Amino acid sequence: MKNNLINVTNDDFIYQLIAQRIEGYLPKDLQQVYRVCEQIQLIATDCYFLHYSLYPFLRSKNEDDVLEEARRFLQDYITSERYQKIKMLTTLDDEMSLAYSIALAKAVIGKVLGLIRLEHENPFENLKTYVVWAMRAMVEGGEIPAILEYATEYAEEMVKNANDVRELIGGKRAGKEEGTFKKVLDLAEHMLYVKFMRDIVSFSKKLFSHIPKATYILKKRGRFGEELSGYSLTKRIDRALVRELALPEELFLEKFSGEGFLTKEKLSIAEGAYYILVDKSGSMIGEKTVWARSVALAIYRMASVKRRRYFLRFFDKKTHHLLSDPHEVVDAILKVKSNGGTDITNALRTAVKDLVERGLSDLTNTIVIITDGEDVVEDLSKDLKKANANLISVMIQGENETLKDLSDCYMRAELSEAGGVKLLKIVEAS
Repeated sequence: MKNNLINVTNDDFIYQLIAQRIEGYLPKDLQQVYRVCEQIQLIATDCYFLHYSLYPFLRSKNEDDVLEEARRFLQDYITSERYQKIKMLTTLDDEMSLAYSIALAKAVIGKVLGLIRLEHENPFENLKTYVVWAMRAMVEGGEIPAILEYATEYAEEMVKNANDVRELIGGKRAGKEEGTFKKVLDLAEHMLYVKFMRDIVSFSKKLFSHIPKATYILKKRGRFGEELSGYSLTKRIDRALVRELALPEELFLEKFSGEGFLTKEKLSIAEGAYYILVDKSGSMIGEKTVWARSVALAIYRMASVKRRRYFLRFFDKKTHHLLSDPHEVVDAILKVKSNGGTDITNALRTAVKDLVERGLSDLTNTIVIITDGEDVVEDLSKDLKKANANLISVMIQGENETLKDLSDCYMRAELSEAGGVKLLKIVEAS
């Protein structure tokens, strides 16, 4: 059995390797079907190289009935405008090409299992026989093109979502850590079925356009910085250059008692971190949570551009996990459900505790809280002062006088792009 490409064939080691990688990302039950059906393996792997390669070439004919139907479909597909559009995301991009192939394999296998289940209660009891029967039935019924059309649409949406998620996390460099790609695929698939996730991503991307790609980063001098800025003088022997310690005794003593020794001087980032509290109570469902979470994502993007740390807590009646890992931040913003009541006082107490006990006060002195809560907030001015913390409060569709009195900056949110940009500017200046 031969695949449908001629510039890379299923005899090639790299082709076999990609086929195995596709299998590894499939759910366990789908893996079983994938293993016993070589045609599905070849269709999925062909699609990887069809999207990854600069110039893929198809055979003029395939002897296998299923693969011939697939070849005809692909022949029409690669001349289409939609193919050219998706190729902009997948060409020479291993992750996005792999995402496409995985999604397509899942969709095709799902259709095969669905057909088998119409006739057999347990498709896995005699799987290979059932799969052979199903493939033959689909060819005889002329269903292969329709199935591939559905699978292609599904795969294209998955790739678009996966690309968006990857960009949220940090672009191509974000996929280098083990397990990251699987997390990207998981979120991309969730986005297919959860509208508010797509809304958050869409609105976030609008806000991203207002964040400069290159931002001036304020720096300060210090021994333990990241960038070498030159040399300075020091009286501390432990900071002196090695060659200074090797000077003749007379010259060494002269420097020690005089202007001091040469030392390397570095620049370190002087700007602090961003600490964000986001209300996830039940009253935030809808456009309020979309706006709040989109802004939280935009602040995360701004932190990334400016190389600042980012900390996030969701809260309702209680506060939830403190998040700083990019994958966890994006995952939580997109997936955490809005429910429960609101306790702003508890959220702020936790934030102050984070700054003091976790040592975050060394990184930031600004807390940003986004809420629609109208409960009475206790006077925490002494706690905030003790932590040397400034409070930026964003009130969504309501008023909270007690929170206003406590805040260094208080704004009523406009649930629009302009309102999001306004908050970004306030946070950036803090």
